[in-house]
Amino acid sequence: MAIVLTMLCMLLPLHAVAGGIGYSEGFIPQSPDGFSTISGQDFDISYGPESSMYVGEVADAASRAYAHVSKFFNGVPFRPTIIVVSSHEEYEKILDADSLPEYSVSSGWGDGGRSAIVIKEPDLFPNFETALEHEMTHVATRSYIKGYKYALPEWFSEGLAVYVSGDLPAAKIGVIEDKCRNGDLMSIEELERVHRLSATGDVSSEEVGQAYTQSGLLLKYIADRHGNESLLMILERFGPAADLDRAFLAILGETPDQANDEWQRGLKAELDRRDGKILEQAVYGYVVDHHGRPMPNETVSFIALRSDSPVQGTAYKAVTNDTGQYEVKVTYGSIRVISEKPGYEGFNETITLVRNQSLFMNITLNGSALEAEMARQKAEEGRRAMMYIGLAGLGVVAIACVLIAFIKPRK
Repeated sequence: MAIVLTMLCMLLPLHAVAGGIGYSEGFIPQSPDGFSTISGQDFDISYGPESSMYVGEVADAASRAYAHVSKFFNGVPFRPTIIVVSSHEEYEKILDADSLPEYSVSSGWGDGGRSAIVIKEPDLFPNFETALEHEMTHVATRSYIKGYKYALPEWFSEGLAVYVSGDLPAAKIGVIEDKCRNGDLMSIEELERVHRLSATGDVSSEEVGQAYTQSGLLLKYIADRHGNESLLMILERFGPAADLDRAFLAILGETPDQANDEWQRGLKAELDRRDGKILEQAVYGYVVDHHGRPMPNETVSFIALRSDSPVQGTAYKAVTNDTGQYEVKVTYGSIRVISEKPGYEGFNETITLVRNQSLFMNITLNGSALEAEMARQKAEEGRRAMMYIGLAGLGVVAIACVLIAFIKPRK
């Protein structure tokens, strides 16, 4: 059983709040008197007079959700009754509970043909279809398990529902990534404890949100490595003995704790690469002038432009040696390369590096304008020198003339 939540902050996943509420294993909610029921191919919809306008919308969403969940579970038969309610009070009454939080929006019960999903009408919360997929996944999971179908640990059950329903948007993943950066991810034991206490005041909403998203990401990690079929094989192994550790060892060759540790280590290494703490890319080459002559002791800056982590804006610097050569380790993605020298046309270009790439790149600083200006100044200095020489010559001639004129009368 699971009761789905949508928090106002929109960062908590759809998740259960059943922990701490004393329902019997076979409890199946029933539609109240006065509700109408329509039957479809794969499910029934039960609704009160206030919710009749939503029947078409619910049917469309339920059809898509059922098709998605049924495909994941290889067509395992299950037929839930979807009970649509128009208020939180009606929701609590059907569930025979009077202490559920206002943000509790849906719950899934039972398995096979004896199953029900209680859900608030679509206008009362966002992500209605995701909630339906989440609850149908719980029903389908119990339908798929042969044996101890109600003994599956909560962290796996909820993680599977989060993964199958696709309730892993970037904002929620970002929260988990920040927890990983700070070393605050949960162990399997901690995940299970938070899931079981999710409806009580013994754990915070932040812990609950983390537990559901982390569980979903862990299941996604397993599916990415071993395929969705591996998750179904774990359920098959679990059913007869209700031992999830043994099921994991048989299918994956590792326990849930080992899988969780391995996922966390991999995520931390990935974040370190993304954040520029691990640099596996290199750029190298020469800085030359417009004649191709090497330029020693020149600084080249490489500025990270990626916006998906704190690495954005980080500058990596290299200084050329006596032969004009440079080499620098940088992050991956888009990088702006800048090199400037007074009087030269600066270098300012953007490159893109894929992971583990080494790029040879020569940088040319064009000093032709400076060279032309220096040549002009030199020519001007030469012209002035010639002019001064000419003027000096004229001065000498003038003085000579004066002296001649002065000397002649005395003869």
